[in-house]
Amino acid sequence: MSKKLPLPIEIIALLLKHKRLSIHELEYHLAITKNEEADFKKLLKKMATQKEVKIADDNIVSLIKSARLCIYHANKDSRGGIAIDLKTKEQIIIHPGSDNYAIDGDEIAVMNDGVDKIGKPQGVVREVIKHKVTNIVGHIEQYKDKYYLVSDNQKLGNYPVVIDGVNKAYALDEVYNAVVTTYPSREQAYFTVKIISSLGHVGDDAVYVNRVLIEANVPLDFSDETLKYVEKLPEVINEQDLHNREDLRSLPFVTIDGEDARDFDDAVHCVVNLDGSFKLSVAIADVAHYVKHSSALDDDAFARGTSIYFPRRVVPMLPEKLSNGLCSLNPNVDRLVMVCHMEIDANGNITEYAVGNAVIFSHYRLTYTRVQNFLDGVEIIPEDITNNITALNRVYHALLNARHKRGAIDFEGHEPYFEFDDNGNITALKPRMRQDAHKLIEECMLAANVSVADFLSQHNHATLYRNHDRPSEKKFSALKSYLDSIAVQFDVTQETVTPKDYQKLVESIKERPNTDIIQQTILRSMQLAEYAPKNIGHFGLSYERYLHFTSPIRRYPDLLVHRACKAVIHDKTYGYIHPIEAMGEQTSFCERRSEELERKVDSYYKCKFAQHHVGNEYAGIITSIVSFGIFVSIPELMIDGLVHVTELGGDYFVFDEKKHVLVGKSSGYKYVPGMDVQVVIANVDMEKLFIDLELANVKP
Repeated sequence: MSKKLPLPIEIIALLLKHKRLSIHELEYHLAITKNEEADFKKLLKKMATQKEVKIADDNIVSLIKSARLCIYHANKDSRGGIAIDLKTKEQIIIHPGSDNYAIDGDEIAVMNDGVDKIGKPQGVVREVIKHKVTNIVGHIEQYKDKYYLVSDNQKLGNYPVVIDGVNKAYALDEVYNAVVTTYPSREQAYFTVKIISSLGHVGDDAVYVNRVLIEANVPLDFSDETLKYVEKLPEVINEQDLHNREDLRSLPFVTIDGEDARDFDDAVHCVVNLDGSFKLSVAIADVAHYVKHSSALDDDAFARGTSIYFPRRVVPMLPEKLSNGLCSLNPNVDRLVMVCHMEIDANGNITEYAVGNAVIFSHYRLTYTRVQNFLDGVEIIPEDITNNITALNRVYHALLNARHKRGAIDFEGHEPYFEFDDNGNITALKPRMRQDAHKLIEECMLAANVSVADFLSQHNHATLYRNHDRPSEKKFSALKSYLDSIAVQFDVTQETVTPKDYQKLVESIKERPNTDIIQQTILRSMQLAEYAPKNIGHFGLSYERYLHFTSPIRRYPDLLVHRACKAVIHDKTYGYIHPIEAMGEQTSFCERRSEELERKVDSYYKCKFAQHHVGNEYAGIITSIVSFGIFVSIPELMIDGLVHVTELGGDYFVFDEKKHVLVGKSSGYKYVPGMDVQVVIANVDMEKLFIDLELANVKP
């Protein structure tokens, strides 16, 4: 090699600081000889691997290291957005025209560009490192000699989507899935795609669900290797599987779930000791026994991260043979489990615990309704489990007492569920009531989760904790401002607020007619819970440390916790397949993705339901005020919509952001959160999933 090489990276960085160059141009500027070309390209490749530079397919080299690696979040209109630094989590404003053709969700390199007028950091997208969007779904329209794919995904940046290599006519009333072949750039400000398949007809519910899954890059098929492995699994457990397991088959374990549940992660058993204390055993499906570390099945499960639950469909984390079969604690069959035995005193304090491998034989599959009926004294359950359910109810009240003492937050909102007729049409939205039977199981699972968190902490074994940070200053200030606007006292500061303060607040607004709406606002002031190896505690539950252990069928972090527990039991250390920080970020991302998709599909069904009620008048409650109108909840239908500011009457309304009100400039009439209004459902936009409302009696 010539004495010129290896070149200082700083020289290459200096050349690339202000513009991108081709490999040939770099060789020219650096006077690289023919004999040095191979070594120079190796150096560039190494720099690319270390994410110091990016080498595009056309051999254009651009600098990355001096820029900040970020994830791009486009604004709703796709004009500019926010870049979030992957290391510092700092938000950088990307103004319209500075996005360099980045699409929502892209991994990008951002150059600092000072601060804006109010002192917030702003930047310019230097390079798109990795595109998030790989597929686009939409219907086809023809214009002259070109076919275009028309998507209602507003985050695609309003760029045209040109279908490449069209050699046949497509149906215009169908929805198609297409893979992106080229992305918008300076050279061509549009996507090009190739059609993969038709998803079905426009307006079909199943087509819509498939569309949102594809657009979110959710894996829909398991790998061939996974399917072959699962196919070979036996239908029942064998004697070899029972080796070194505690035999709990004689204990009358039961599962308690909803009527429509198909996979059963957990089974419970409890006895009351002579001194009034309890022995609670929580058995969890031993998914780790079947999902082997670093297998194809493990890779598939990690990519999914979690099961996704829609009103009429589930996208499972594991194949059905496992999720509904071998790993489901079905009644009257032997099942492999991990068990957490806990000694709990009469005050609900966990005094001892033990974690181990076991085998159980679930005696009954109970539902929340049946257990609640038994607790209410209106239904008899089999005699051999009466003592178990009675003891479970007593330990629940003890645990609930401990929960109140430590000040954990307990929201009492009712989530809606959809009812469908035989043709798949929505007939009603109804509140899913959360009764003692539900809370009983919740408290048992919380006890197991916190015990296992302590178990791994005491053994100094790395794991993914379920962290929930205290409210941020911005969110807390917004909550205080909202509460002030509706005359609710909350005399604490962001620095000193505790979970007990939040719980007292929730208790104080229970008797208000709009309590559900206030609770939603309080909930929005909280931080998102995340998975991470560094424990910071769980603010909402008021736990010093907490993790997820009880749902490995549907959550990947729980599976990792099981593997860590097994390692400790056998005096070993579990070796994570990826850096544990990255696994925490991935599983947190998958959880947020599933929640977003579930909300989106719920909104779709709510809009379809609202279509049947266009023109009808209902009593509503104002949930929030924005500059462009008032959001109103219709309790009777359990849906929400917007009354646009132009529909509030002839007056000109001014938005007071601090007081959360719209005030008529001439009349002085105010619209405030919590106000009762009569509204008419005026229109439903199925593309934007938006319900337009009008006031039935417009004030002057």
